[in-house]
Amino acid sequence: MEPTTAKDIADYALTKIIDQIEKPCAPYVQDGYLIFTADKSARFVGIAFDYENFRIVHPFQRLSHYEADGVPVDSVLFYVTTYPKDIDKVSYKLIIDGLWTTDPLNKERFFDKTTNSMLSVVAVEKPAPVTEKHNNGFVRFVYYGASGQSIRLGGTFNNWDSYMYELTEISPGIYQIYLPLPPGTYYYNFYNGINALLDMKNSDRAYTVDGRTASIIKVE
Repeated sequence: MEPTTAKDIADYALTKIIDQIEKPCAPYVQDGYLIFTADKSARFVGIAFDYENFRIVHPFQRLSHYEADGVPVDSVLFYVTTYPKDIDKVSYKLIIDGLWTTDPLNKERFFDKTTNSMLSVVAVEKPAPVTEKHNNGFVRFVYYGASGQSIRLGGTFNNWDSYMYELTEISPGIYQIYLPLPPGTYYYNFYNGINALLDMKNSDRAYTVDGRTASIIKVE
């Protein structure tokens, strides 16, 4: 059954991220979550963040991997978290078996004068939004252009009615709209006045039967 509520969608995304953790590696960002891992040999690993003033130690969990017959063959320690959206990097330190340390899996580190210690750091700058399907059954359409325009959307999903949907300018020159679309292949264009505009961030394009060039989005 597909997740329907915001909580179900978040739980599904988090479970999927955890299931994809295979072995210890440098921290990384996926779908708005920050993932940390550690070697299985440690008895305890915790992590503390700069944006919490290092006041809270979050414990890692152990993820076991099994053979088809259910026999455990390996494991990895991990911690997954969201982070403040107004920052572009996260500084942190680990406590491994009672000792404070930098992250041995992360080469990015610096000396912090405030804490008088070495800290590990990971960039969390989010990629620019693009037209894509989300797990909640919605497709996010994104247009880039000059600020202050009235940008609309039309396609095979609404019989090319270019006045049905108007995008919202979420930041200067970036417009978006979410539409619920069932599985299928859809042709679409953005519109500014009477001018049809391709999705320049989407290289998947085709000619329609009436001779226009359109962008394509596939919803599976």
